[in-house]
Amino acid sequence: MRVLTYGDIMDGGQSVFTSVARLDGDHLEVAFNGVIRVENPHKELKNYLDELSSILPDCGARKVTLDFTGLSFCNSNGFYVIMDITELIYQSVDGPVVVKRLEEDDWQQETLPILLDIEEEEVGARTRFEDVKEL
Repeated sequence: MRVLTYGDIMDGGQSVFTSVARLDGDHLEVAFNGVIRVENPHKELKNYLDELSSILPDCGARKVTLDFTGLSFCNSNGFYVIMDITELIYQSVDGPVVVKRLEEDDWQQETLPILLDIEEEEVGARTRFEDVKEL
């Protein structure tokens, strides 16, 4: 599995949020870890979004896993950057999408389907949720 690109949000000299896009053959995995609570996450993740936009259309991915199990908090400003990242992935890769989320996390259970716009027919038809028990 090779890393295609990553983005992080720093606070006080420490990384508090990281998203990494990895490719294993034709399988793209994008993981979200940490917390998003800054006022303008787009500013922090602009390069990541730009790199994803450039890399994904030609990376050869045919299936996707979006792994939210490491995302412990996301404020309302973070919702928009998550929506932008996932929309970019859905537009760039045509295959099925598995969304890994925590089974016992009400936020992930209730909010992720909204952020992904699961009601949109094309998105809903390609998406399967995998609920994971927290360790």
